[in-house]
Amino acid sequence: MPFIPLGEKMMRGLAKRYIKKIISYVITVTLLLIDITPAYANNAYTREKIETYLYNIAYYEQSHITNPSFGSVGGDWMMMGLARYGAITDTSISTYKKNLKAYLQSCNGVLSTKKYTEYARVVIALTALEENPENFGGYNLLKPLSEFDNIIAQGVNGAIYALIALDCGEYDIPNPKESYTGKVTTRDKLIHTILNNQKEDGGWNTGGTKSDTDMTAIAIQALAPYYNKEEKIKNAVDEGLEVLSKLQQNDGSFSSVSVKNCESTAQVLTALSIMKISVNDSRFVKNSNTVIDGLMQYYTQGGFCHLPEGEMNQMATEQAMYALTAYYRSISGMNGLYEMKDGMRRKEIKITAESKSQGETASCEQKRNTTQQETKKKNTKNNSTTSEKSTKNLSQNAETTAVSETVTEKTQETDIMSNENKNLYEKETETETNETYEGIVEKAEDTSYSNQKKSRIWTGIAVVTCVSIGVLGIAIYRVKFRKSRK
Repeated sequence: MPFIPLGEKMMRGLAKRYIKKIISYVITVTLLLIDITPAYANNAYTREKIETYLYNIAYYEQSHITNPSFGSVGGDWMMMGLARYGAITDTSISTYKKNLKAYLQSCNGVLSTKKYTEYARVVIALTALEENPENFGGYNLLKPLSEFDNIIAQGVNGAIYALIALDCGEYDIPNPKESYTGKVTTRDKLIHTILNNQKEDGGWNTGGTKSDTDMTAIAIQALAPYYNKEEKIKNAVDEGLEVLSKLQQNDGSFSSVSVKNCESTAQVLTALSIMKISVNDSRFVKNSNTVIDGLMQYYTQGGFCHLPEGEMNQMATEQAMYALTAYYRSISGMNGLYEMKDGMRRKEIKITAESKSQGETASCEQKRNTTQQETKKKNTKNNSTTSEKSTKNLSQNAETTAVSETVTEKTQETDIMSNENKNLYEKETETETNETYEGIVEKAEDTSYSNQKKSRIWTGIAVVTCVSIGVLGIAIYRVKFRKSRK
């Protein structure tokens, strides 16, 4: 074995150690860059694109539900969603208020003696419509929400919706009626009831030991205003979000009682939007699909299906409508869905007579077969003149859904915006005042596919640069090593 001077041995050892460090550094940086690169969705849902969907949904709902009244379907939730987006007609508002007053008079202001979510739901709808629930039709609809024992008799669902109702208008809790002898509601009691009903796995449900998607998402919606006010609440919400992340399907959607459906997906989107969590948050991107991708697979011609292979469903449409509205408000810098002190921001919408003509009922499965073609068009035209009406019984969409009741699916006739209304909407979008939106810069991850592309390009450049630096460092030390031998 040839003799190697001590200096040369040291140089070789140093070179080897340095080369190993360079390689380790390059690998580490590369992995970090890959890890922090956002997992973008397959489709880019910009604010403008969401606006188009919302307008079509608003148009569809008001052209088919022409007599809205008190009720969880075709009434209170629909009016709330329309009002919070703003594309709602005076006719829809006046008809709903007239029918609700008539119903209150018929029941002497007693909406229910067991389900106090009925009062909460109406309070939310009236607040969205800029009506005073403390004196509507001669009745104070907030008063029943002061009866804590009656609220929680319905379970955690009652506490959740009572809290949302009281907070949506920042209402003071009134005194209960004189005949009531139970505990009086406070916000602290409602919050603690929700926290005490959290399951061991971190989410919520109306029963059992396992968390349910809907109830977990709705509980987060109620606790969102208090997220930064108390560590216990923050921890509970974070645990709930972790549960939802684990429950998300590979296509971005969610299920309830092991059934993948539109409403569960809508409730999660609502929760994320209220919490101001981006849909591109890595916790809620599965197989490059976000919750928006999961929800929009149920969309068809202005409405939504309950199941992927189902037909148009009104309850699914209403929940998807206010979920998309919550998302729209979130990325537009507006108040949250249930922060209703900002009132209605009306958008002009005109329902024409021709919109009431019957159209073909398209299933979500049929819609998915033509998704690629439809996404290339901003507006589509209904080429079908045949009509089809069918009614079928739906299985209960999880007793833990936002409405918490069984609904019979009613297939609705569909339509697409008339040319007149398309032009009207486009004109309105172009001339919309900048009072709310001027100066608002949407997050790059929520804007467009081009931004996603740029991010990936820059990541690639960074990786190549790091590798180049490493190679250059190795080359330099090799040259030095050779010189030292000479």
